[in-house]
Amino acid sequence: HRDLHSFPTRRSSDLGRGFSPETIAHFGLGFCRRGLLKDRIVIPLHGGDGKLIGYAGRVIDDAKVTDENPRYKFPGKRERNGRMFEFHKSLFLYNGFRIDTPVDDLLVVEGFASVWWLTQNDFPNAVATMGADCSEEQAVLIESLVHRGGRAWVISDGDKAGERHAHSVLMRASLNHSVEWLKLEKGKQPTDYDGKFFRERLIN
Repeated sequence: HRDLHSFPTRRSSDLGRGFSPETIAHFGLGFCRRGLLKDRIVIPLHGGDGKLIGYAGRVIDDAKVTDENPRYKFPGKRERNGRMFEFHKSLFLYNGFRIDTPVDDLLVVEGFASVWWLTQNDFPNAVATMGADCSEEQAVLIESLVHRGGRAWVISDGDKAGERHAHSVLMRASLNHSVEWLKLEKGKQPTDYDGKFFRERLIN
């Protein structure tokens, strides 16, 4: 795949307003011309220990999303040295490996682009569940990344899936820490807002 330093800055669904070369390099984003992830943004996935565990692929043009061509593709089953490996996104948090000590404020979002956008706007302590549901394993990880007395902020998309995501995180990750839901306007996503919006609401 090639890099995304010429990634389009025009808006394309939750791909946002445009990502800087620094953000693209930081997350190792690329573009695939062939193979299983052809014509998709390639997103490296790292486990909690920082080891690369595979790549996700996201379509650039949401108009091309169909049942046969889903918005996201994740690693499938694969065999290596006689052992079968299977990817489960519910067992880790995207970008979680970069948070090596508990933080006072952790931002929990649904998707990759929201993590990129928040990081670009000086909120690097952001993780994604990579979907509208927060698993019990992810809830445990969320709690482990927040100081006792700290907060997890849920910043879900302003739609039904986002509402489900928020309730899922609130229900599962609020046993030992405060979890607050920063509600967005209907139809909006984190990538629709600038850094000032988040600073005014997330910083005491």
